[in-house]
Amino acid sequence: MNKPLKWGAILFVATLSACGGNQSGNTEKALQGTQQVRYLRKSLYSPKAEKDMADLKKALGIMRAMDCDSTSSWYYQGAIHWVPDTIPNNPFCASYHYPKDLKEAWDNCTHTKSKKEVIHFLVWHRLYIYHFEKIVRKLSGDPNFSLPYWGYTDTVNAQQSRTMPAIYRDTKSSLYEKARLDSLNNGAPLHGEILEFIDLKNLFDNTTYAGFNKNMNAAPHGAMHDYIGYGNSEAGKGMFNSIKQKFDKGGGLMQDVKTAAYDPIFWVHHANIDRVWQKWTNTNNGQEVTLAELKSVPWPYIFFDENGKKVQYTMEEVMKILYTMDYDYDDTPVQGKPANVLKAAPLQLQAKNALASQSPNVVVNKGVTNFTVANNTAKTNLLKSNANQKVFMNVTVSYTKAPKGGYEVFLNLPKGAVANSKSDYFSGFMTFFGADHHSGMEDMKMEGMPTKMQETFTFEISKEFNLSKAGGQPNFNISIKKYGGAPQEELKVENVSIIVQ
Repeated sequence: MNKPLKWGAILFVATLSACGGNQSGNTEKALQGTQQVRYLRKSLYSPKAEKDMADLKKALGIMRAMDCDSTSSWYYQGAIHWVPDTIPNNPFCASYHYPKDLKEAWDNCTHTKSKKEVIHFLVWHRLYIYHFEKIVRKLSGDPNFSLPYWGYTDTVNAQQSRTMPAIYRDTKSSLYEKARLDSLNNGAPLHGEILEFIDLKNLFDNTTYAGFNKNMNAAPHGAMHDYIGYGNSEAGKGMFNSIKQKFDKGGGLMQDVKTAAYDPIFWVHHANIDRVWQKWTNTNNGQEVTLAELKSVPWPYIFFDENGKKVQYTMEEVMKILYTMDYDYDDTPVQGKPANVLKAAPLQLQAKNALASQSPNVVVNKGVTNFTVANNTAKTNLLKSNANQKVFMNVTVSYTKAPKGGYEVFLNLPKGAVANSKSDYFSGFMTFFGADHHSGMEDMKMEGMPTKMQETFTFEISKEFNLSKAGGQPNFNISIKKYGGAPQEELKVENVSIIVQ
């Protein structure tokens, strides 16, 4: 376990350095015995973060002025996450031609069509913002720079923590972006339905990395991307997306995978996602991702360091540094689990252990939708035979247009009970950040193909299952509450499975 050190202390690293492995001729070799400073990532509202915020503003100004061929430029770094396929008359990158002409490491984030890559979501973004942080450190000229985080999930002094900092709202600042929800740019705090989706209570009940990772991806991660991009009420009239160079009905930069990382708020948003992940890892429920999970869907971890050198990692190299990073958060040490802590089994749901699997043929379009799926009571003995078994629910939904709303799922919600994320019967969120992108919808629309797509959400429901004594009931009662989105927006529930592990 990497124990937190005193801030500014030097530690001697005799393992893989943060530079990655020697995978190709222009990849920097891992150094043995490299000295590293331990950095402290602070809340961007902390007085101690003022210098870091000034550094970030300075560096982004320099990065915006760089040619897009520079790997340290604002455009290149944003494109590592993703970049639109075609951009007519691109004002930011003349060398990125129409149609798509990708540079090395572009289009590399894990929001892809197959959905299997979601296992890398938290891991890849940890490495992504880490290398960005090093670039800012060099360009700002401050060797002590640490990437701040926007702690909008915090409940202490929530009014402040849920307001976008003034430096991001200053139209003359390099951290400003016009194509955001106007209320945020005008200084209003997060409000409305988004407050449901940044509630961490249920998220921290997860006891597997895969479950936490997937649910974090939905909320608060995806929910905040969508909120910053267009809000949480009915879809508005859209905004001009300068990266796409066209009017976008969906909204601003952050609501689209292809343009999200060009908005400077992206980096402090993802620093908070990384922090919340580490907070969960440090709890009793928290688990480390395993090498087997990462290798089940190999992914090209390719970045560039502050000197423009390519940095590429194998899955083994990712595991060596993932929980031994060179930073901590001001309230959370970045570390792995102690060696003597019993590790939980990875999430592996098998159809033979299903207590229910049914196609309800139910459409969800407004308010609260209720339906039932039959319980195979004969299989409840699976639970009785092992008190440590966990219960999960898979909900598969389909849609013909990328949903803009957010959804909450409940198991056996009592009649008359309030349906919100604070309920003891709340199972989890469904959000659809990047649904057009990672579902392949955009390509299908261009080719004139039908655009019906499916997505499966997995919720750990052991607490709700036991609380409602669900095992002895003939049916499982499922409730889905819709927030925001267009009135005509619809989800069809294709399948609900309840499985023990």
